[in-house]
Amino acid sequence: MKLHQLRDFVAVASTGSLRAAARRLGLTQPSLSKSIQQLEKELGSALFERHARGAVLSFAGRAFLPRAETVLNELQRAASELQHLGGAGGHVNMAVSAAAALTALPEALTEFRRRYPDAAVRVVSGTFAVMFSELRAGALDFSIGPRPAVSLSEEFCVEQLFTNTRAVVCRAGHPLRHARSLGELTEARWLVPGAMGLAAAEHDQVFLGLGLPVPRSVVQCEYPTALLSLLARTDMLAIVPRQYADARPFDSFLVEIPIGETLPGAEIVLIAKAAMPLTPAAEHMLTLLRRHIEYHVTAHRGGAQP
Repeated sequence: MKLHQLRDFVAVASTGSLRAAARRLGLTQPSLSKSIQQLEKELGSALFERHARGAVLSFAGRAFLPRAETVLNELQRAASELQHLGGAGGHVNMAVSAAAALTALPEALTEFRRRYPDAAVRVVSGTFAVMFSELRAGALDFSIGPRPAVSLSEEFCVEQLFTNTRAVVCRAGHPLRHARSLGELTEARWLVPGAMGLAAAEHDQVFLGLGLPVPRSVVQCEYPTALLSLLARTDMLAIVPRQYADARPFDSFLVEIPIGETLPGAEIVLIAKAAMPLTPAAEHMLTLLRRHIEYHVTAHRGGAQP
């Protein structure tokens, strides 16, 4: 089994056709087809089902794909680490949810650049649906975000960083901005920010758990930019991670409604592959994120400030 065969297999799987994969790799279609056939012969299984419109992964292909991606990603990580040892920049690929992105990430990245000015940094959403497949394949170094609803296997290390809380927010000047309890807001129009981890059923449970009627006017909004636009320009309310209420970029148009109830949020956890050591660049980035997350958590709880 040769590395170029794994590369060719992953390219066909991701593009869905030999023609598109050959174009991406700069190969001829016959040479790519031969490479795939040789790999299938060695494995003793057909990896694709060929159709007129392209190539679809077979059952064996779907099982083999995560392994092939892991091998290629591990090689890329090894090359990045060697580049770092030789004085080059390195790479960091991470998933970060709103809780960390709105607080720790700006400061951590600023400090990171002082040591790694030329490192390639990639940040994706920390939601489970986005990060899991890439984390499993080794394309991501680590993820910081809400604890997944499903249990993860021993393939992953999961470490709790802190337990988040939520806040009710509205536009500046909203007629309900001085409300002191959630009960005063049940007749308002609400946005449910599903992309931030608050499902519609969980939104309802916030009210039901306090013995309150569930709001009737609810819009599910899973697009953060649209959510912020609607909050800023309408009289809708939303229950969001506390970091949205505290974040400097939003304080000019969003205000927190000072209700007396505490609204619990998700556990924010670090997830990484157990058997995959971090590169020096990724390790440094994670150290900085931990430091700034701890600072913001302590500051919010009224602890000592550095």
